[in-house]
Amino acid sequence: MAGKITMQEIADRLGVSKYVVSKALAGKSGVSVETRQRVVQLAGQLGYLTQKKTTPSELDTNKKWSTQGAEAGGNTVLVLMPNIRFQTKESTYWGKILDGIAKELELRGTDMLTLTLNAAEGLNSSLRPQGLAGVIGVGEISRPLLMEVIRLGLPLVLLDHDDPFISADQVFANNRESAYRIVQYLLGLEHRSVQFVGNTSFSKSFRERWHGFREALEEADIPYQPSAFQKLLHLESLDQQLQEEQIRDALRPHLERSSLPSALVCANDRIAQSTIAALRSLGISVPEEVSVTGFDNIEMDYPIIAELTTVNVTKELIGKRGVDVLFWRIQNRDLPAETILLKGEIIVRNSAATCRIHDLPPIIKTPSPMI
Repeated sequence: MAGKITMQEIADRLGVSKYVVSKALAGKSGVSVETRQRVVQLAGQLGYLTQKKTTPSELDTNKKWSTQGAEAGGNTVLVLMPNIRFQTKESTYWGKILDGIAKELELRGTDMLTLTLNAAEGLNSSLRPQGLAGVIGVGEISRPLLMEVIRLGLPLVLLDHDDPFISADQVFANNRESAYRIVQYLLGLEHRSVQFVGNTSFSKSFRERWHGFREALEEADIPYQPSAFQKLLHLESLDQQLQEEQIRDALRPHLERSSLPSALVCANDRIAQSTIAALRSLGISVPEEVSVTGFDNIEMDYPIIAELTTVNVTKELIGKRGVDVLFWRIQNRDLPAETILLKGEIIVRNSAATCRIHDLPPIIKTPSPMI
């Protein structure tokens, strides 16, 4: 759309006042959730949130913050890592990304401030941004909180997270290409019945891994019929025990050798752990009967994962590159946002083997005890 989008234009299209739009975009109270969502959605669609040089004065004439620190080259980087979906310092995935950020900032002589909140209101009461050089977001972060960062005019880099309405540099593992290659590895082991395990709507990373999985099968002209295994694509819980139950329920109707997949490609290592446990509880051996692969190469906290064929995501490097990109962005504020993809490495261990499931005798089902 030609020309600069204004708050007044958004207000006119929605039939509300410019004051309502200003409060909604600033993440302030006094606007209903429904109205706030309508304002944010339209602002994103019209490109308002991606316009250059958005400053607090454009959104809040009574601002209590300023961007003086960023403009003057502040010496502190704010790291946002909300404590959701196991995004904690203790996590064997997210914690490593945080370590990479901390080490690189230390090398650059820059201070780091970490906040675990996920609400713009909490940010308002937690700090004043004077002296901030920029912001690095780690993992899933709410849109209102990201909008508040944009409102302040601070340089922003997102690590392993994407929001279609927020214009920011991003750093990801190359999820699609890595998933494609791990399926190619399984095809080389003569697997022709392969299924994906993981909630494909959970995150952008999971969706990209799903797309890479599909691309590899389509390129090899291998029919893929997920309809019988839809439950494997919609795991409903992050709890590993509950995931194991869901995977077991999805596989139980397919215990005949002719319908059981010979390989299961899991969206991450923890899902792979639950998958292996579910298979073994059903009397299926790994990898002799069914091969299983993971993704992320988390620390070997469990014996099952220590044997897992997986993709190594260089987690500390994601953090380091996030710092690199942020400092580049500080010096190049007007250039378009970029997405950096880091190549993953397949680590071959003992959870995948040459396919032989259909050469094995059928599983003997144990009859249920009479009650």
